[in-house]
Amino acid sequence: MLTIDTSNKVKICKVSYCEVTMVSVTSYTYPTETENDNSQFQSQTQSQGLSQRLRDSIEGNIEAFDAMEQSGLLDNCRTLSKNATFREVFRSLLLYILDSFHIYRHDISDKLVPYFHVTPESANANYKTWIATTGMDSYIKIEQTGSDKFKVTDVYRELKGNSLKKQSRDRDFSGRNVKEFIGLLSEHDALEKYQLSKVTVAANALKQEIVNNNSESKCSFGVTDAERQLKKALNEQAQLTPDKLIPDDCSYKSDIKKLDVQEGEFSALLADASRHVGEGSSIISCCGVKINSTIHEFLRGKTMALSGHGGVRKYKDFEKLFSEIVFTPDECNIVRNSLQKDGVEINITENIISCLSSISGIGNLYYACSQAFPVALDRGDINAIQANDSVSAGLNNNPGFCALLGKTNFLVADFSLHTFTQTHYIVKAEINEAGNDFNIANFIYRTYGEDYIHNDSVDDSLNERSAEDYRFLDDSLLPENDFRNRRRNFSGNIAIATYK
Repeated sequence: MLTIDTSNKVKICKVSYCEVTMVSVTSYTYPTETENDNSQFQSQTQSQGLSQRLRDSIEGNIEAFDAMEQSGLLDNCRTLSKNATFREVFRSLLLYILDSFHIYRHDISDKLVPYFHVTPESANANYKTWIATTGMDSYIKIEQTGSDKFKVTDVYRELKGNSLKKQSRDRDFSGRNVKEFIGLLSEHDALEKYQLSKVTVAANALKQEIVNNNSESKCSFGVTDAERQLKKALNEQAQLTPDKLIPDDCSYKSDIKKLDVQEGEFSALLADASRHVGEGSSIISCCGVKINSTIHEFLRGKTMALSGHGGVRKYKDFEKLFSEIVFTPDECNIVRNSLQKDGVEINITENIISCLSSISGIGNLYYACSQAFPVALDRGDINAIQANDSVSAGLNNNPGFCALLGKTNFLVADFSLHTFTQTHYIVKAEINEAGNDFNIANFIYRTYGEDYIHNDSVDDSLNERSAEDYRFLDDSLLPENDFRNRRRNFSGNIAIATYK
């Protein structure tokens, strides 16, 4: 990922997580990182010709760097070892730029500033704090202490004996250079405010929290504010753009495939629906219309009534339970009146009533809330398996990753008389190939379901049940009302939205 020449020239090649590209620096040996950081770069008088050349971009401008060395500007600049990490390269360039700001001011915004994000708690304060994550467990923090002053702290872990220990070192900067650098950071904050989505901003805050927890070897078991804010942002985004539940710019999209979900995998079907309906944080729609408070209250009571039926495993047993909570004619009338007050079109209203008063419609609600589908989709996708495994494998050294094992998730469900769609957001991570950095990622599991009548089972004989099995006796002899015959086909795919 990072190519460093072992000679006096240091080459920093373009990497996926660093926009510093092809810079060649000729320099003298500098003390190792464990020694005191006294990288005070000498500043000597420049000729007018050199000043003119340094106004251009540093990218690929090897001659300018050679001229800088000849003028003495690069004296005491250390040569990085060939095993230098992204953190070490980032930190070296940052400190060099701060020490020699008048040289690099035209390149700062494009190179290092975009990595810094203002912390949520200081966003509206007079003096702000910015953090740039530089690895799994390392970051650089800039704490403003005045209009032209700040402290730069490098936080990382180092192997001490048999364990990783948190280390930090800081330097204070002040003066005109610092004031201008603060201005660049503030300009970038303003750009992020208007250009980045709330989801991306919340994801950056969560990444900062996870990196900090990794550096302290700490695991957060409860729901943190960063996790709560990301879930809230995902919810708002889903409601604002219901037709874009899967963004166009996802980093990965799998093909839609038939899902093989065994009967026994729905053991939590009743509890899943009771939780998602009862908590009220999921977005649940019927026939494309978000359920109103009237429907929600009915469904909350009905799903809660069935949640105590533990041990149910068979499709026909589930269908029998669904038949017990279909909406009655009186309940349908109440719902119809509430939908009319909401201004829902008559034909859509009748579709919703038909769905809520049918066994198949109520069943589709339950399957639309099932957490069995993300597991089944993961099982059939090698890329998802590898992504999950890489996060789990890093837990020992990076306990902050416990926040990326499904704690933050959000469900969008839509059910109708014979079909359902489930979109399940689960916040995880994408770890880079080198295994030394990660990005917050939203794994989007989309599942489609459709019920059908299954007639080739010995148990499907209509003679084996009585008309009392059904609430609407006049339709009891229709095959579609025999809950022992109903089955469902499932298909789905995975998309991954990565936030940087």
